[in-house]
Amino acid sequence: MAMLAVDVLFAWRLEHKHFMMAPSLCRCCGTKGVQLLLDFGPQPPSNRFEQADIHQRETHPLIVGQCIACGLVQLINPMSPAKVKSRFEWLTYNEPEGHLDDLVARVCRLPGICRDARIMGLTYKDDSTLARFNRLGYANTFRYEMSADFELQDPCAGIESVQASLDETLASRLAVRHGVADVLIVRHVLEHAHCPAAFLRAAATLVKPGSYLVFEMPDCTKFIQACDYSFIWEEHIVYFSSQTLAAFVRDAGFAMHETVLYPYLLEDSLIGIVRNDGPVDAWRPARDEVDAALADGQTFAQRYSELNGRLQALFRTWQQKGKRAAVFGAGHLAARFVNFFLLTEFLNCVIDDDPHKRALLMPGSRLPVLGSAALDSRAIDLCLLSLSPESEHKVLTKNQAFLDRGGRFLSIFAQSPQAVYRVCAP
Repeated sequence: MAMLAVDVLFAWRLEHKHFMMAPSLCRCCGTKGVQLLLDFGPQPPSNRFEQADIHQRETHPLIVGQCIACGLVQLINPMSPAKVKSRFEWLTYNEPEGHLDDLVARVCRLPGICRDARIMGLTYKDDSTLARFNRLGYANTFRYEMSADFELQDPCAGIESVQASLDETLASRLAVRHGVADVLIVRHVLEHAHCPAAFLRAAATLVKPGSYLVFEMPDCTKFIQACDYSFIWEEHIVYFSSQTLAAFVRDAGFAMHETVLYPYLLEDSLIGIVRNDGPVDAWRPARDEVDAALADGQTFAQRYSELNGRLQALFRTWQQKGKRAAVFGAGHLAARFVNFFLLTEFLNCVIDDDPHKRALLMPGSRLPVLGSAALDSRAIDLCLLSLSPESEHKVLTKNQAFLDRGGRFLSIFAQSPQAVYRVCAP
C-alpha cells in the first residue's frame, strides 16, 4: 500500500516536472521568481473527512515555493476557495489568545485612539478581541457578518470564502453601510488570501485615512527552521515572517507602524499594525535578510526526503516488533503529517473525543477516528500527539493509565519535548 502511494506520487511529479520548474509570480511582490521548495503531490483538503461507504476523493497538488526577491514562502497553484471550504458546519479552528490582553492594550495606546474610537472586527475570529476592548470601556465596536455583509449564505463558509468575497467594490459598499473604522482588527485572514495586496487594499477601504489595520497571523520562522512540515496547509496561501510582512505592506503602498511577535512553543503569533496612509520610505528588502530566509527555505526543502526516510524506517521497525501505533487529534496537522510521510500502513487509528468526528475517516489516509477508549480497546502501544502544548499536557494527565501499562506518547511536532523526530534522529 505504501509502495503504491510512493509510485503514484513519483508518477505525478514526473508528469508535472516542466510545470514545476517554471518560476511563478510572487503573490506579494509580483516578481517572477518563486522557485519550487517542496512538492507534496496530490493531497486532499485536510477538512474533507470521509465515510466508510463512500470512496469519492478530492485532491489537488500541494506545492510550496519561495520568492527569491523577497524571501516569502507561499503555495504555488493552491486549491480554490470552493475546494478548500469545509463540508461540515461543526468544524472550527482555535487560535492562540494568550497575547490578546497585551495586544489590546497596545492598540489602545496608538496615536489618535481614544475611548470613543470606532473599533471594528472583520470576522468571528475577532469577537474575543472586541470583547476585551468592551471590558476596557471602548464601547463603539462592531463586527461584520458572514451573510449580511459578505453575502456568504453557506453555513460552511469560512475564512477562505471571506478572503475571496472581500474586494474593493464590496468594501466600498460596507463602508457606506456601516461607516469606517479607526481600528480594524483582522485576525488570521491575510495568510489565507490568494491575492494579499488586493485584500489589503479592500480592508483599507474600511478604515479612515491615517487610522489603523491590525493584522494577526502565524509567523512561519519557527516551523521553517525546525523543518516541521505539518504546518504547511492548503488553506494558508502565504507564510509571513516579520521581515516579509513588513516588506509586503510597504510594497503594497502602506506604512507599517509596528510589527510585534508574541512567542508560543510551536508557532509565534505575528502582529502587523498598518497605518492607512502612504509609506515613509520606498520598499528596499534587506539582502542579508532575504538571503537568510532563502537559506532556511533550502534547508527546509532538503531535509524533507531525509526525514521521510527515517520516519518510514522507524515506524516499520516498530511495526515489525509488534507495536501498535495511533495518532491523537483528528485535525489538519495530523492529516498532513500522516499523508506527507505516507504513514497510513503503520497506524491503527486516529483518536479524537469530538463526537462529530467519530465514525468518520481521516482525509486521504482513511484511518478511522475513534474515541480515547481505543487506547485500550485497540491495545495501542505508541500514540503520536498532534495537539497544542496545552492540550498535550491535558491528554498526558488524563491518560496516566495508558502510561502506567507501558504506553508511550510522542509528538508529531519537532519543537515539542516529546517529538518523534528526536527518536529517529541519527
